[in-house]
Amino acid sequence: MSIFMAVSIFSFIFVLFVSFIPIACQVSSHDHKTLPIESSLEPIARPIKTQIMVEFQVIKAADWEVPLAGLLNLNDPNAKLANLTDRPEPISIYFYLIKHPKFGAFLIDSGIGESFTKGKDHLLVSSIVASQMNFDKLKIYETTKNFLTKNKISLKGIFYTHLHLDHVMGAYEVERSVPFYVGPNEVSNKQFINLFVQGSTNRLLGENPNLIQLDFGKNQYQVSVLDFFGDQSFFVISVPGHTPGSLAFLIPSKEGGHLLLGDTCHTRFGWLQNVIPGSFTADSESNRKSLDGLKFIASSYKPKYIYPGHQERIVSIDLK
Repeated sequence: MSIFMAVSIFSFIFVLFVSFIPIACQVSSHDHKTLPIESSLEPIARPIKTQIMVEFQVIKAADWEVPLAGLLNLNDPNAKLANLTDRPEPISIYFYLIKHPKFGAFLIDSGIGESFTKGKDHLLVSSIVASQMNFDKLKIYETTKNFLTKNKISLKGIFYTHLHLDHVMGAYEVERSVPFYVGPNEVSNKQFINLFVQGSTNRLLGENPNLIQLDFGKNQYQVSVLDFFGDQSFFVISVPGHTPGSLAFLIPSKEGGHLLLGDTCHTRFGWLQNVIPGSFTADSESNRKSLDGLKFIASSYKPKYIYPGHQERIVSIDLK
């Protein structure tokens, strides 16, 4: 069965269930704590006045392939102008390491666990979920545990851009005391699709994860910014839309700064042509506002490197 036929069948089942069973659940049934924080709706202005720079590293965990219609809104005029149609699109799965000189090492997203290198009988996701995820196209280069072990990294926390399965596939390999930070409403919001993925998400997060949902207060439904360490070295940006609690990140650096978009924008084309994701996003209207907000931050701060969620980084020279 092709991935397109499988997606069509899944879509039919989804519509059928939505019509007759108006119920929903959280993305994970694990307990979580809420951490109230003070955020700002002000854009990040340049220059940032900080003497502290975190170390930053990009790790490619795997290459993959998914339908382009999920990654891009093909009805957008810019997509139509480029004559884009649905097709299998090459993507990658990344995770990121930051090292703060005072607070230690953190990851952004959790990469991929070793069980995914051992074949379909060792997957930690349900058979229904596995049938939709095109795992036969997944080519793994680095697992989370191996990366942490060989580099002797003692993690102090993981920030998740969001809790879609492809961003939590290495979480179960991480020490249970390590905090998992997620965005506003990422866990507490209830959606119908979670009926299908909750069990798989629970297994991938591992037993009793230290799950902490950031509470941006009255700003939680808007693009807003948190100076996480309080020294302007690492900014967490709430960008609701792709999921309720999607996060992006701005990391100043001597070479010009890094802006991580998460899945508010999956692709290089999406960022360069200002096109939001397609069927993979939960709330297109909010995603549009969040992408516009990230564009505004990029124009204010002018980071040298911009990282779509699933394709290679964009260097500022590419924007000229």
